Amino acid sequence: MTAAGRRRRAGGRGRRTAALYAVLAAFAAMVTLPAAAWAGPAAPAARAARAAPVAPAAPAANDLTDRMASFTAAYVLEQDGGATVTETIDYRFGSDGRARHGIFRNVVVRQGVEGSDADTYRYYGLGDVRVSSPTGAPTGVKLIEQGPATQIKIGDANTTIDGPQTYVISYHLSHVMNPFTDHAEFFENIFKDDTVPKDTVKVTVDGPGGVTEAKCSRGNSGAGTPCDSAQPGSPATFIVTNLLGGEGMTVATKLPRAGFGALAPDIRSGGSAVSSGQAKAITVLALGGGVVIPVVAAGLMATLVATRGRDEWYAGMTPGLTPGAAAGATPTVKGRTPTIAVQFTPPPGVQPGMVGTIVDESVDTVDVSATVVDLAVRGFLQIEETQSGGMFSRTDWLLTRLVPAAGEDLRTYEATVLEGIFRESNPVSLSDLKFHFADTLKLATSQMYDEVVDRGWFRRSPQRQRQGWQALGFLLIGAGAASTFLLGAATSGIDKTAGIGIGIPSGVVLGIGLVVAGMVFWFLGKRMAAKTAEGSAMLAQSLGFKQYLVTAEANQIRFEEAQSIFSRYLPYAIVFGVADRWASTFQKVAEAAAAAGQQVMMPTWYLYSGAAFPNFNGIADGVGSFATSAGGTFAATASSGSSGGSGFSGGSFSGGGMGGSSSGSW
Repeated sequence: MTAAGRRRRAGGRGRRTAALYAVLAAFAAMVTLPAAAWAGPAAPAARAARAAPVAPAAPAANDLTDRMASFTAAYVLEQDGGATVTETIDYRFGSDGRARHGIFRNVVVRQGVEGSDADTYRYYGLGDVRVSSPTGAPTGVKLIEQGPATQIKIGDANTTIDGPQTYVISYHLSHVMNPFTDHAEFFENIFKDDTVPKDTVKVTVDGPGGVTEAKCSRGNSGAGTPCDSAQPGSPATFIVTNLLGGEGMTVATKLPRAGFGALAPDIRSGGSAVSSGQAKAITVLALGGGVVIPVVAAGLMATLVATRGRDEWYAGMTPGLTPGAAAGATPTVKGRTPTIAVQFTPPPGVQPGMVGTIVDESVDTVDVSATVVDLAVRGFLQIEETQSGGMFSRTDWLLTRLVPAAGEDLRTYEATVLEGIFRESNPVSLSDLKFHFADTLKLATSQMYDEVVDRGWFRRSPQRQRQGWQALGFLLIGAGAASTFLLGAATSGIDKTAGIGIGIPSGVVLGIGLVVAGMVFWFLGKRMAAKTAEGSAMLAQSLGFKQYLVTAEANQIRFEEAQSIFSRYLPYAIVFGVADRWASTFQKVAEAAAAAGQQVMMPTWYLYSGAAFPNFNGIADGVGSFATSAGGTFAATASSGSSGGSGFSGGSFSGGGMGGSSSGSW
C-alpha cells in the first residue's frame, strides 16, 4: 500500500471512530432529559391572556407571530443547470416580547433519491451568499448546516431590532435542473415546512428560451391546490396570497432542452463504519447504556405518571361541581374518576367538539364532524343529502352556508372549520372537499387543543404532552434499531479487542436497551395528559350528560320541546356514539304525539333530496353517515411526488419538487 493510501485509510478509521463516539455520546445524553420536561404548569394569567371567541368573520391576525408582509423571489436558470436566486423579504417581527437579532432562511441542499439506499442523496451546492437591507437591519451572515438544509443566519448577536425590516438575499444553487428527452424542468419547493405566514408571495422563473409551461401549487405533501396565478413566459410569474404558516408552495416549469448544455443531477453517497480504536471505552459505554438507560426511563416515567399523570379533582365536592371564583383556592386530590351523576343538559357553553376532546383527551375527526353538524343545527349551514353517479349512484352531501338569525359568535376553531368548508364555493359538495380540507383540519385541531388549555381544563395541550414523550420514545426505538442492526456486527470485533465479551455484541445490548426505554416512554407517555380539577369537573358533567342521552325515556320529553331538544343534543350524541339510541327515543316521542293528535315537526337543517326526513331514525342514520364520510374526507391527503421527478405528470404536486425552504427569526 502506498503512503497516500495508508493516510486515506487511517483518516477513514479516524472519522469512523469519531462518528461512533458521537453516536454513543448522544445515547448517553438521552439518560438526562432537558429541564423543559420538568417545567411546571403555565401561570393562570397566561391562560387568561389567550384569545376569546371570535365572530363568524375571519379571525384577526395574531400580532404575536412573525410574518412576511411580502416575499419576492427571482430564479434565473443557467445553461449549466444552476440557478441564481434573489429574495426580497419584507419581514414583520412578532410582538411577543422576545428580542430579535435577525432572520434565518433554511435552504434544502441534500435530498434523498427515490429507489436508492439511505446514504445516497442529490446535492444542490449553495454558495455566493450576499445580504443587504434597505431598512438598515444588520446583515451579518453565517452558514450553518442543519441536517439536509443549510441555514442562512442573518443579523448580529449584539444588536436587537424590531418593527418592519426588509432583507435582500441572493445566493447560487447548483444542479437544480431536471433533464428530459424533449425539455428541461425546474421543479422546486419554494416553501416547505415553513411556519411563518406570508401575506403575498411572488416568484419569477426565467432561463434560456423562456418558460413554455408553468404550474404552481400551494398546500402540503401532495394535498395542494392551485396558486392564485401561474403564467409562463420570460419570466414565468407565480403569485400566492395569504400563505398560511406550515403551508407549502411548489412551482414546476418547462423550458426548451436546447437552451441548456449537458444536464445531470449531482448524486453523492457516503457512509461510515465503526473502527477498532478505543475498543474498551466503546464497549463499556455500549454495555452500560444498554442496562442503565431502560432502568432510568422506567423509574423516571413511573415517578412522573404517579405525580403528574393523574387527573386532579376538587376535594370534598360532588363530581361535576366547581367552587367558583369567589370561593378562593380549593384543595385538589388526584385519583380515578368517581361515581358520576346524571346531567340533563350538556355542560353550559361547551360545544360538542369540546366535549369529545375532554372525554378522551384527543381531538378526533368525529369531533370535527360533530362540530359541522352543530353549526348546521345553530343555523350557520344546511346539509342536504344527494345522490350522484347515475347507475353507480353514491350518496353525497351538499353544504350550503347560511346567515344565522342571531348574531352568535363562533369559537376560533368553529370559524376555521366554517371558512375552510366554504373557502372555494357556496354551496359545496362534501366530496369536493376531499384532498382540500386537510390543512384546515390540522389548524382546527390545533385550535381545539389550544381551547381546552384556554378553558383551564389542561395545563398543557394534551396532544403536545403526549407527542413530546412519544417522540422521545420513537427516537429511542429508532436509535435502538439502528444500534442493533448497524453496530451489532461491528461491535463484536471491538468487544474482542477490548477483551470484554458476554456472548452478545455490545451494540446489540445497547440497541435492546434503547428499544425497551423507547417503549416505556411511548406507552407511559400516553398517560401524561392529566386534567386539572376544572377539567375533571367538566369531564364529570359530560359523562353525566351521556348517561342522560342513553337512559332518557320518551315520556320524559314534552311534545313541544321535542324538535328543539333532538337537534341541539344530536351532535353530542354523535360524539358519544349513541345517536341511534337518541333517535329511537325521539321516534317514540313523535309516535306518542301523533296518537295524541299533535305533530312533532322534523328539523329543516338536514334535507333528503330537498325534503325533510319522514322520521327521527332516518335523520340520525343520515347524519351518522354524513359524520362518518366527513371524517374520512376531511382527513384525506394526496400522495406526494418523488424527488427529482416531473411536475407535469398530472394531479396535485404540492411539496413534491426539489429542495424547499423555511424561515424564522432569532
